[in-house]
Amino acid sequence: MPNTTVRAAAERMPAINRRRLLNLTGAGLALAVTSTIAGKASAAPIAAPAEHPDAELFRLEQEMEQAYARMKRLERASSRADRKARKAAGPEPIRPHEWEKRGPKMPEHLSEMRQTALKSVLFVNFLSTDWEPAPVRAWRDAAEKERGRVRAAWDEYHAKLKELGYDANEDAFNACCSEHDEFAKRICSIPVHTFEGMAVKLRAHVRTGGEIEKEEMYLDDYAFA
Repeated sequence: MPNTTVRAAAERMPAINRRRLLNLTGAGLALAVTSTIAGKASAAPIAAPAEHPDAELFRLEQEMEQAYARMKRLERASSRADRKARKAAGPEPIRPHEWEKRGPKMPEHLSEMRQTALKSVLFVNFLSTDWEPAPVRAWRDAAEKERGRVRAAWDEYHAKLKELGYDANEDAFNACCSEHDEFAKRICSIPVHTFEGMAVKLRAHVRTGGEIEKEEMYLDDYAFA
């Protein structure tokens, strides 16, 4: 065949340089290798990641936070209900213990009258109040009646508050507080292995207001590995 024919045929062929050929070959090889690895990976079992040494502490902290969130929701609901009940119940009467703290105080002239009568009283008759002058006994009777009136007014007011929903969520709130504190105590009693776990313990300690004893919190802990 003449050389002119071969040269003409070559001129009509597309230009293929060495770099492009290598690139195409590399892509094909990469695709083949990827397919092979994927096939082997799908056949081999996937190893589960190792569990964190303090995984139990993390789980308990999540449960503690959930209990804390429920506690705060109940607290807000109770506060709203209590404010509404107080507003509907009207003015609050004096509390019995406040009344006792303020008095009543025996007038000075009655106190002097009692002291004078006391000088002539035998010890065996001291526990009886029959020896007290009539004005002193009358004052005591009036004070006792006032004490009863204060107590009755407070009992009536408190019963009205209950009817209006005051402290309606108290039992549920207390139960939630106990649940939250129990999680915190469990956290502080579990041995810790990492600094992350120690941080969980510290948060639980702060959350309970520092009421958990230090010995209870660190007794079972040991040095980090």
